[in-house]
Amino acid sequence: MPTRIRHGLVAVLAVSALSLTAACGGSSDDDAAKGADKPATATTAAEPTSAAPAVPLTADAMKAAALEAKDLPSGWKAGKAESDPTTYKADKPACEPLTTLLADKVAGATTGASVHFERGNGDSTLDQQVLTFPGTGAADHVKAIGTALDTCTGFTAEMEGMKMKITLQKLSAPQGAEQVQTFRMKMNIAEYNITAESNVLVAAQGTGLTRFAHIPADASGHKDFDGVAETVVEKFAKAAQG
Repeated sequence: MPTRIRHGLVAVLAVSALSLTAACGGSSDDDAAKGADKPATATTAAEPTSAAPAVPLTADAMKAAALEAKDLPSGWKAGKAESDPTTYKADKPACEPLTTLLADKVAGATTGASVHFERGNGDSTLDQQVLTFPGTGAADHVKAIGTALDTCTGFTAEMEGMKMKITLQKLSAPQGAEQVQTFRMKMNIAEYNITAESNVLVAAQGTGLTRFAHIPADASGHKDFDGVAETVVEKFAKAAQG
């Protein structure tokens, strides 16, 4: 139970390889790739010109956007990305968009690469997930999270009958993508005397979205987040831009 809850607390950004093509109301990665390969329909001179439709990221682009061990400081080792079907409900409507970061799936998105890294005995972890949306879905998703962070400093999330108290602290976001939000989630489940702190990053570039979470072994490890967060944004934005 503690291990399962711990993975829930970190904004479960990792899903297993068998789940890569599963999406909440979305298409598979193969569908996204096929859509990206289709040429745009030509318009005649008599037709008014309009902006080209936003094309979802291909599976290859989402894979290229994800961290690899070589991108990280020494000591980090790749582990198995895990899936957690737990769903969460906030007690404050204004905070509800933030509960999406505690779930594997995002409604309307196609899930791409998911990676997990550990350091030491697994007390420090990094998780990243890359997704793609149709249209402006990625930008809309990050905007909703930003709005929630501006009005919500804490809430109680309920999961399977257990209540988890969450407090939030906005952090300085790295540059490089169209939209980036970073913050720290401090979480406590009094029933099990479990506490955890997670540094979270959410970024959008075009139709792509990445979610990244860092759990340090203790408070002194929070300093490691900034450098890795910059790498996450840089690699994701480059891959999403093509």
